[in-house]
Amino acid sequence: MSSPPRVLLVDDEARTLDLLARALTREGFEIELAASARAATSALKRFKFEAVVTDVFFEGSSDGDEILRAARELQPDAAVVLMTGQPALEGAVQAIKGGAYDYLQKPVDPVLLSAKLQRALRERNLDRQGLGFGELVEILSGMVANTIERIDPYTAGHGERTRRYCDMLAERCGVDAATRQKLELAAIAHDYGKVFLDDLGFLTKAGPLTPAEYLAVQRHPTLGAEKLGHHTRLKEVCQWIAEHHERWDGTGYPARKRGKEISLPGRVLGVVEVFDSLATKRSYKDAWGLQKVLDFFETQREQAFDPDVLDQFLPLLAANGEAWMARPQFDRSQRGATKPLDPTVP
Repeated sequence: MSSPPRVLLVDDEARTLDLLARALTREGFEIELAASARAATSALKRFKFEAVVTDVFFEGSSDGDEILRAARELQPDAAVVLMTGQPALEGAVQAIKGGAYDYLQKPVDPVLLSAKLQRALRERNLDRQGLGFGELVEILSGMVANTIERIDPYTAGHGERTRRYCDMLAERCGVDAATRQKLELAAIAHDYGKVFLDDLGFLTKAGPLTPAEYLAVQRHPTLGAEKLGHHTRLKEVCQWIAEHHERWDGTGYPARKRGKEISLPGRVLGVVEVFDSLATKRSYKDAWGLQKVLDFFETQREQAFDPDVLDQFLPLLAANGEAWMARPQFDRSQRGATKPLDPTVP
């Protein structure tokens, strides 16, 4: 950029404004300050901003929502990051639904905030026509980590693991490299539709879902495919996301596809997603042991799963099973860390 990126920083706490303004200025941002929703809206009307960082609660009122709406209306290209000291289970998801780039809990680490702003501006300035699937995978990976994996800490790393195992299995199934790269994107984003469910509380429910809750959850493959958009380059990716809960015998959802009506990448994603879910402790169940997982897949041959895909997956599981079974707990323990996946773990 020829001039420093301008950021609107909004908070009714003078000390917070001063601390964050000083830190962001040192990182090369040009800062405009506002202490209220009215002042922020006025600034949005008068100046061009690359990003807006705003508190959610002002003296007990959620004026941050008003600022978010104003930013989306007046400057839709600006990246918006919300801050709050109020604990809220669904805060990150509601922020994303409203159009925010991210959501941070107070006290906000200035270094983390600066890094998120830099990433947001970098993503915004990418040439979308030339954006490769590798870059799309990284962007979607951040979106998933900032939303669904914040709500349910048991799912930390689920998207990344699914991405890795899908690539290995798809290669064994003869899927070409270009298709495997698209499948990585689908694997990362396969559960993204959960962000847009009306009620997120049952995602961490300690016990079985009611029939109504289960029916609601079944909307997430379709919602995920829809919310990723309708760009022609994402057509296949969205199809595979929509298929990841279809079953070989036609009893899955949402379209009750059967057999080879389900695409091969969709069948691969279905096997891997189920495996990692079984290997992961959730609010309603403990992680399964390796032998129980192996027995399950054998009983579901030609029922839930394509037998040819299973014939390629089971040798992978035999070779990597113990490490893969331990991976969810490792990723959960690393939740919030910025370092990449441990390369010593397959």
